[in-house]
Amino acid sequence: MNAVSVVRADSVSEGIISFLRQHGLMGEAGLFPLPGGANNRVYRIPRTDGDWLLKCYFQNPSDARNRFQAERDFYTWLWDRGIRRTPEPLGWCAEQRLGLFTFVHGRKLKLVEVNAVRVQEALDFVKELNAARDLPAAQAIASGSEACFSLHAHLGCVDQRVARLEKIPSTAAVDRQAAEFVQRELAPAWSRIRESIDQSPKNSNISRDQSLSFADRCLSPSDFGFHNAVLALDGSLRFHDFEYAGWDDPAKLACDFFCQPELPVSHDHWQNFLAQLGAALNLSSAAKTRARLLLPAYQIKWCCIMLNEFVPSEQARRNFAAGTELSVDRKTTQLAKARKSLAQAVEIWKNPV
Repeated sequence: MNAVSVVRADSVSEGIISFLRQHGLMGEAGLFPLPGGANNRVYRIPRTDGDWLLKCYFQNPSDARNRFQAERDFYTWLWDRGIRRTPEPLGWCAEQRLGLFTFVHGRKLKLVEVNAVRVQEALDFVKELNAARDLPAAQAIASGSEACFSLHAHLGCVDQRVARLEKIPSTAAVDRQAAEFVQRELAPAWSRIRESIDQSPKNSNISRDQSLSFADRCLSPSDFGFHNAVLALDGSLRFHDFEYAGWDDPAKLACDFFCQPELPVSHDHWQNFLAQLGAALNLSSAAKTRARLLLPAYQIKWCCIMLNEFVPSEQARRNFAAGTELSVDRKTTQLAKARKSLAQAVEIWKNPV
């Protein structure tokens, strides 16, 4: 891949050039686009004293969440607390929505490497970032993306995701296949799962509508999992991508961690994960019950997330990150993943972990 000159490339704005110069980058340094991001544009900048990573945040008028500010606030909290399990933030530009970080040389974990040792690293990260969550600086952090503080809110969030997919435009064959899948399989399955969860509070120690107390909430990286981690050259994990981060329900953090599809975590770790999370955060017994109830719901939610490529409002964000229109092959792949995720949701619902 050819380097993009910071000085003369038309694809690099003057604002980016000015931002990089303010942080000491001079001359003909190159920007190398990094593949894989679904939300933002990311570049590696080679330097003799340590490479940098530049992140250009997507913003759409239809998306009220300030992804840039959420990530900036979360990184500030982590690094002010001396937590070093992430890339180091080097600079921010709110006007241009830019973030500059140290580049972590390493690789993604392999599926066979998602083991108890790595799960413990993830747990330790969550423990560290919540160790002082009662401080004013922590309380100033906003709620996470799609944060839910009651069982009713969790169910409503998935309701909205499914309802949005029921409006997929049938403009191509693959779109029609996705629309049929949602209508005939996904929506009916969610209706059954939702009903069972909705009725569960009658036989459990949790409330359907009561909002969680502050003591039962946590600071969450959101979208948390090994898909957003790099195995650094020193053998440790570096977690990244916190634009959805903020205050949330610990049950949601746990469910997301086990439901993310790219590097799935075995349910063999589920009980230990909940036990350690509850002990570290001093959570009530209801938190574990809530997580168990919600696990199939979040598997459905991730099924919906896999189908974002079919939602017009989401396509603009995907196109911004990739720089190209979404391909039919990409949509076909995501539809296949969604089918698998739905099957897993039904299995978890029928046979709780």
